[in-house]
Amino acid sequence: MSVVGFDLGNESCIVAVARQRGIDVVLNEESKRETPAIVCFGDKQRFIGTAGAATSTMNPKNSISQIKRLLGRKFSDPELQSDMASFPFRVTEGPDGFPLVHVRYLGEERMFTPTQLLAMVLSNLKGIAEGNLNAAVVDCCIGIPVYFTDLQRRAVLDAATIAGLRPLRLFHETTATALAYGIYKTDLPENDQLNVAFVDVGHASMQVSIVGYKKGQLKMLSHAYDRSLGGRDFDEALFKHFAAKFKEEYKIDVYQNARACLRLRVACEKLKKVLSANPEAPLNIECLMDEKDVRGFIKRDEFEHISASVLERVKGPLEKALTEAGLTTENVHFVEVVGSGSRVPAIIKIITEFFGKEPRRTMNASECVARGCALQCAILSPTFKVREFQVTEGFPFSIALSWKPDTQNNAPHETVVFPKGNPIPSLKALTFFRSNTFDVDVLYVDTGDSQVLQKISTYTIGPFQPKGEKAKLKVKVRLNIHGVVTVDSATMLEDEDVEVPVSSGNEIPKDATKMETDEAPSDPAAGTDVNMQEPKSTETAEGATAAENGAQDAEEKSVPMDTDAKVEQSKKKVKKINVPVHELVYGALEGAELQKAVEKEYEMALQDRVMEETKEKKNAVEAYVYDMRNKLYEKYSDFVASEDKEALITKLQEVEDWLYEDGEDETKGVYIAKLEELKKVGDPIEVRFKEWEIRDSAVSQLVYCINSFREAALSNDQKFEHIEVSEKQKVINECSEAETWLIEKKQQQDSLPKHANPVLLAADLKKKAETLDRFCKPIMTKPKPAPKPQTPPPAETTPEPQTPEQQPDAANPAAEAAAASEGAAQEPVAEQMDTDKPEGDADPSV
Repeated sequence: MSVVGFDLGNESCIVAVARQRGIDVVLNEESKRETPAIVCFGDKQRFIGTAGAATSTMNPKNSISQIKRLLGRKFSDPELQSDMASFPFRVTEGPDGFPLVHVRYLGEERMFTPTQLLAMVLSNLKGIAEGNLNAAVVDCCIGIPVYFTDLQRRAVLDAATIAGLRPLRLFHETTATALAYGIYKTDLPENDQLNVAFVDVGHASMQVSIVGYKKGQLKMLSHAYDRSLGGRDFDEALFKHFAAKFKEEYKIDVYQNARACLRLRVACEKLKKVLSANPEAPLNIECLMDEKDVRGFIKRDEFEHISASVLERVKGPLEKALTEAGLTTENVHFVEVVGSGSRVPAIIKIITEFFGKEPRRTMNASECVARGCALQCAILSPTFKVREFQVTEGFPFSIALSWKPDTQNNAPHETVVFPKGNPIPSLKALTFFRSNTFDVDVLYVDTGDSQVLQKISTYTIGPFQPKGEKAKLKVKVRLNIHGVVTVDSATMLEDEDVEVPVSSGNEIPKDATKMETDEAPSDPAAGTDVNMQEPKSTETAEGATAAENGAQDAEEKSVPMDTDAKVEQSKKKVKKINVPVHELVYGALEGAELQKAVEKEYEMALQDRVMEETKEKKNAVEAYVYDMRNKLYEKYSDFVASEDKEALITKLQEVEDWLYEDGEDETKGVYIAKLEELKKVGDPIEVRFKEWEIRDSAVSQLVYCINSFREAALSNDQKFEHIEVSEKQKVINECSEAETWLIEKKQQQDSLPKHANPVLLAADLKKKAETLDRFCKPIMTKPKPAPKPQTPPPAETTPEPQTPEQQPDAANPAAEAAAASEGAAQEPVAEQMDTDKPEGDADPSV
């Protein structure tokens, strides 16, 4: 199971993976830690990430960047209209009022939604992670800005589905930063709360959060943001400054040339980074426009002056976050700054003056979000065991439900279900009294943000058949782990009378007549919330419901009674009937559209893969031409006849000319055929050279094999004494036969020139050596026969008294000879046993 965290930045993205030793940031194909969030469309394929950034300068109108700014926004959004002024690509309004991006792809005009473009970026990031892990990546955690609306969150989920990913959680970037900061802290207080302010200034937005830490937990106290204040605003200030300056000095208008605009913006971004570390910096661009080289120079004071309108907005989110947290600057113990845009010295100065303390940089400003997402994914994954650390996340908006009463004249009713700061995830239940099908709207209230669309979705609950005048409905509303609001289910509750036999001699237990009831509201038609529960989590709410159902089932069981005294008693039972719920999310993809987008992404990915393979084959042809031509003049020179050499060089030149003319844009099969055509001529030359190169080594190996077996067969060594002479002769004959074959073949080979096809091949030499080894080795390694077992001496018995005639004569020579013969009979046995010892093991004392 994959454990991956994605930081989807407006300008660049970062991938982090969890390993046994911790969190690592993954390098892309260019060994860089950051991957540009760019999709560039070409005539034959797409270029995504680093490849897209490399081609964007040459093809700016088909290079799509800042995709997060387009996601989930109406085309009429003032912020989007402002952003479009700096986009080099074309954006129009779609039939649903949302933006469509126009590009030229595969030779024709194509339109893509921001969700599809984000899916392309995610597919590229997924490929980077899979290349690093050498495994499929499906489960992940994706970082999103805290200000993302319900529609934008759904768009990210849809993009992940198109890319083949399954997000375990959409994680707020501020919370990811706080988790990456706090989970490694071992000195957090147990009772007192440590308050830390995080200021994240990214490429296009600024987010501020204040977090309360205790040992093993963090709690988000407040969120604040400015969705259009980031590093690119400083780049834009420099861009406008130099565009006006160059128009005055060099009489060129970069606004009239998309490529010149892009090059100047890139140069201004680099200039801003230089000014962050130096009091002044130059700007030089060769051939910017109309074949004119431009030069500029700016000091940091002047840069801060032209960026004054941007810097004035920095203080707003800081004040809002502090107010919502209910703290003062003295209560904030530390201030951490992150984000690529936070390196501007003027921003640090404002933050320092506001909090009255110097901001710290204890985390990597660009990688903290990706690391926090990977940590959250590891916490949610069963693959890793992570230190216990509780994250209490708060939702940044207030969510309400709105519905119309049964009566026509009354105004719509509205109730806040999830107030601002409500924990994520959460589940709540509402009770309605209705006579027929009705609609419930989910909407934002009191957001204080004019850019947030008020109405999120509409749910149609019904149809249903009430038993009486009105039906009692339980409706469950869920704020899930991604921050998406849904109406999960609707249940109709009906009371039924059930006859239960009980004992006539005993009283009916009170619990036996208990029923599930809810007090009717003062205005039943209004459907006022009468059962509002705020559980800590979804699991808690579901557990409580299960407990209630279990209690109810227990109440419905019959009471034991005496069969001789039965009395029918009436009991109330609550019957639950599921009611259909139909969802309509404004601006979201429907199921059929999502499936169509998945198929379209698969087709484009397949086209990209085919084109990459085609490029590889083309490069293989080009590399073969250059490599073979060089070798023909160098090490292959003696292994090809002069006339064949000239013919092959001519053929190689023809193929090279074809590659840069007619063969510039051919199919994969054509390049494969062209390479095979060249190899038919070149391979024999290469084979002759390789055979010559390894022949001596192969001959030496065979000669060693022949000599080794022959010497063993002719040896008088004791370890080969048990092998029969006829078997040894077979080995000698086989070695002689192999030696004769080798001499004949070597003489033939030595008589041939190097450019002739060899008759003595290394493969034949190897095969001959293997054959000789298979024949001789079993004979020469035959084990010795086991020695014959020794006869044990007879057991000693008490000798009987002998007569003097029967006693042996010590001076009798015959008796001595007999004793000597007995000793001599034992020596061969001992000598035979000694032959098993390896040479050199003899006792030196003998």
